[in-house]
Amino acid sequence: MADAFSFLNFPLREGIVKAASPSGFKAARDAERRRVNEQKPVVEEDDAENYTCPDAPQRFWFFLKRHKALIGAAATGNFLSVFLIMLIPLIAKLVIDEAIPGKNVGLLVGLAVALFITQAVRFVIGFGHDYLIQYIGQRTIFDIRRAVFHHLQLLHLSFYEKKKTASLVNRVIYDAAAVQQFINTAFSSIANSLVSLLIALIIMFLLNWKLTLFCTLTLPVYFAIIHAYRKKLTTKHHEVKERQSVLAGKLGETFAGIRVVKSFAQEDHERRRFVLTIKDNFYSELELPMIGTRMRSILGLFFMFIYAIVILALGLGAIGGSMSIGGYVAYTSYLWMLFGPLESLSALIQSSTNARTGFERILSLLDTKPSIREDDNPIVPENIRGQVTFENIGFSYEGREVISDFHLTVEPGEIVALVGPSGSGKSTLMSLLTRFYDVESGRILIDGVDLRRLKYDAYRHHLGIVLQENFLFSGTVEENIRYGRPEAGMDEVRRAARLANALEFIEEMPQGFSSQVGQGGGALSGGQRQRIAIARCILKDPRILIFDEATSALDNQSEALIQASMDTLMSGRTVFIVAHRLSTIRKAGRIVVLDHGRIVEVGTHDELLARKGAYFGLYRPKMVRENPALAPEAVA
Repeated sequence: MADAFSFLNFPLREGIVKAASPSGFKAARDAERRRVNEQKPVVEEDDAENYTCPDAPQRFWFFLKRHKALIGAAATGNFLSVFLIMLIPLIAKLVIDEAIPGKNVGLLVGLAVALFITQAVRFVIGFGHDYLIQYIGQRTIFDIRRAVFHHLQLLHLSFYEKKKTASLVNRVIYDAAAVQQFINTAFSSIANSLVSLLIALIIMFLLNWKLTLFCTLTLPVYFAIIHAYRKKLTTKHHEVKERQSVLAGKLGETFAGIRVVKSFAQEDHERRRFVLTIKDNFYSELELPMIGTRMRSILGLFFMFIYAIVILALGLGAIGGSMSIGGYVAYTSYLWMLFGPLESLSALIQSSTNARTGFERILSLLDTKPSIREDDNPIVPENIRGQVTFENIGFSYEGREVISDFHLTVEPGEIVALVGPSGSGKSTLMSLLTRFYDVESGRILIDGVDLRRLKYDAYRHHLGIVLQENFLFSGTVEENIRYGRPEAGMDEVRRAARLANALEFIEEMPQGFSSQVGQGGGALSGGQRQRIAIARCILKDPRILIFDEATSALDNQSEALIQASMDTLMSGRTVFIVAHRLSTIRKAGRIVVLDHGRIVEVGTHDELLARKGAYFGLYRPKMVRENPALAPEAVA
């Protein structure tokens, strides 16, 4: 039967292919940026957890309305399916009241054939209806997840520093899945229930209007019971989802720090912590389904009370001769068709509250206001010479002043080292240069243009960053080197690896460039990860390069290889070096000494040592450790 509906596959799949294409991604990304700029989301990053959205249904319809034609086709199919199934009690009535008493074989055969044909048609229509509903659900969640992910890419770096990654994953995957489940079940349930209610009431009025009026008058009580439980379900769903997010965050934290857990032999501590967390969740997660069970039990008991009254009245009518046996059977069947859908709707309340809670949590992300906003008409830098000017900039983090009145101009091709004690603002300056944060006062100029005027992506294409702990994505060596330039040819990838002194160890790996690096590059040593990261930068060919403690965690042998790679990478570029090791700092043409976010000294290595100021105090002890013969001079 599936083949009969294969004609549906091409036009529907085509939409997904288009959405997943590079142009589709770019269009979605730009649309999300326009939405952020135009609608101005109102949730601050710190308030996202407590956000509720009163217009969630309207926002939900925004994602659904693009499929209005498919929804209309599915609704039509649903109406026809319900209508055809509602014919079964009437056919049964004709068999009982007409065909059997009259011994009319022809009528009996005709009714049997009519029953088979109508229900065969119903199954065919039902298949098409189910296909469309499943597609609408899958496509809507595809669009929601894509929109959320695009928006998350626009958020400030501090948002990710404060949020647990597993909690965000929980929203994108599981909260979205709750919405999808609601779409897949709700459309059918609501449509079936409404059509069944309407048709059942019409036929019941025709069979016995007085009894049907009584049944109709009991419906408000039924809905009052549902309404009383709905608020309880919504509150409990919010509580459970927040608890599950906390659990997901703790799990992600434990797995990310598994090396620390094992090195400190704290497995038992983590087991106890996990058990205490799921113990806290146990009764909340148990109570949630029991609220729905209590509601359905009360509704079921109420229905059985009504049903008992109806069969008593119908039975007395059949005994007195005012109703036929076939009419009795048909009426009681339609009574089930009246209250059965109502029971389905009551069950749907739990699914809908779960979906709404999940969707509101998704909206809390979509409505989170990015702290860094792209200019309405950004400048796209085609080429960058590499001149960088920090013009009297100031920056605070969580109320603490980190950078104050900082001024520095770096010319294209110049190598500058930033040194100073921990907390002096070195890495913060580099985060401002990469625009992970925005300055609070002053300006950063790139070739004379305010950094805030430049288009994010275009500017960062000209940046290269090598950190102390470089992150590699699970995948192959080749994929990680290509990360900055996916379109690069294999010859370019090999050249970048060779210049980074990584080619030798890559070719010794079992599958060469196709070897898996493991999650986070766990299959490689620290030095190998650094060289892969440098190869990634070489392939990207940036104009501005940042080394942030790139060699501080390496042994001497690895450092020597990395230093040689760095020399290759730095040639002809504007370079900022944040480091403590003298071997790295000495490469700089200028050394800038920071203290509490201010410049205290500027000069070459020899000049600064000769002044015996802040730099001398920081680095003379290191030189003594490297060469004890300098100790007397150090004392002097």
